[in-house]
Amino acid sequence: MRLTKLAVRGCTGATLALGVVGVTATSAQAAAFVTPYVNVNVREEPTSKSAKLDVYPAHGAVLGLCWQFGETIRDNGITNNIWIATGKKGGLPWAWVSAVYLKGDEYAGLDPVRDWCGHGI
Repeated sequence: MRLTKLAVRGCTGATLALGVVGVTATSAQAAAFVTPYVNVNVREEPTSKSAKLDVYPAHGAVLGLCWQFGETIRDNGITNNIWIATGKKGGLPWAWVSAVYLKGDEYAGLDPVRDWCGHGI
């Protein structure tokens, strides 16, 4: 997963003052709130095989910083390999949720070009 960690580094930059401590994104990115339609596992890496850090509750807004390709998830009639980076969890700078479980389009409402975690690398 070294490539993923390098790509995620591209997301760091100006701090966003949205009530979430330690959440960052580049000036080229405009983080947006994303909303799970079911309870969703929060992972250490963009794969269901990585450590589970938390669970975001259904219908609760979560700050989505950027998106990255990861494991393809098939659930609830949806197939997608897009994972959304969220803020700090479990002492890590990033946590990940599969966009399969988020409302909106395949990118959960994030911009497919501007909000890619590796943008500018």
